[in-house]
Amino acid sequence: MSLASAPAFAVGIDADTARSRSGLRVLVMYERGSNGAAALAEGVKQTAAGGELTVVTLAPQAAPSRCCGPGPGFYNCAVRDEATQELQEAHAILGPASARTTFKALIERRDPPLARWAHEQGFQLVLVPSHRLTPGGNRAARKLRRSVTAEVRVVG
Repeated sequence: MSLASAPAFAVGIDADTARSRSGLRVLVMYERGSNGAAALAEGVKQTAAGGELTVVTLAPQAAPSRCCGPGPGFYNCAVRDEATQELQEAHAILGPASARTTFKALIERRDPPLARWAHEQGFQLVLVPSHRLTPGGNRAARKLRRSVTAEVRVVG
């Protein structure tokens, strides 16, 4: 039996490390705050031995107005700019690990919803930051658990 095909317990590494070595695809949903930073740190840990890390942030967009008056253009633009800033912050938090990380802003009405996009991309682990006072820690985590085959963890 080669070292590469040996079970994790036989070579003295834990199961998480064994998965990372086999190319674990990890998605981190980043939001500002300590729980977002904790999710990033967990993503780096899970992919340290060679997995693939992707960081995503969401940019919800207001629907176009059905009547006369100002449209949501300026608001939507500001939200997209904020999502870009969040990805820049995530890049800075990751430090050297950012060189091997893919960053993506999912823009509502233009990109698929998070759950569908995560499923299409074939992630094996999805990390989402915990929200205080939210049942289950994060509403997005509940939706993801119903829609993707990946393991979904709430971090923070």
